[in-house]
Amino acid sequence: MSGAEEVCTVPEQEWAPEVTCSGGPSEGSEAKAKKSRSSRSSRAGLLFPVSRVDRQLRRGRFAERFGARAPVYLAAVLQWVTHKTMDVAGKISKKSKQQRISPSHLQTAMQKSSVLKQLLQGGVPRCRGRAVPKSQRVASSSKKKTTKSKKRCPWQRAAPARATAAVK
Repeated sequence: MSGAEEVCTVPEQEWAPEVTCSGGPSEGSEAKAKKSRSSRSSRAGLLFPVSRVDRQLRRGRFAERFGARAPVYLAAVLQWVTHKTMDVAGKISKKSKQQRISPSHLQTAMQKSSVLKQLLQGGVPRCRGRAVPKSQRVASSSKKKTTKSKKRCPWQRAAPARATAAVK
């Protein structure tokens, strides 16, 4: 053999795992023990504590039962509202050439942002327009409309065209 050629040898394994079916150590249990723990907040990609929100939901007796995703969703909503509020308040404090966000900046942010204002008043923020009751939808669909293309929310579907039946 010359110096350019190298031969790799694999040492033989001294211990071979035995296959057992009766409660012996298995590779799965060892892998689970070595696996690092991660919080529900980090798994969801959130900064707000999901476990704390879960505990408060349970202690608050808001419902007898709720799903496992409910505290995750609620923590995400709280994080979004906080982010939106602080973002707008930060912009207001920069305009007034101050480095700290004061309570008056937060109050102004709530008044300026239409979405945050609706949330505080108890209304649900919706896309443009209002919901039309079914009875009015059917009655008004017989008229010809010249509509412009309206922007819709992604979760809203276009209402299907319905034929009006003559009621005797």
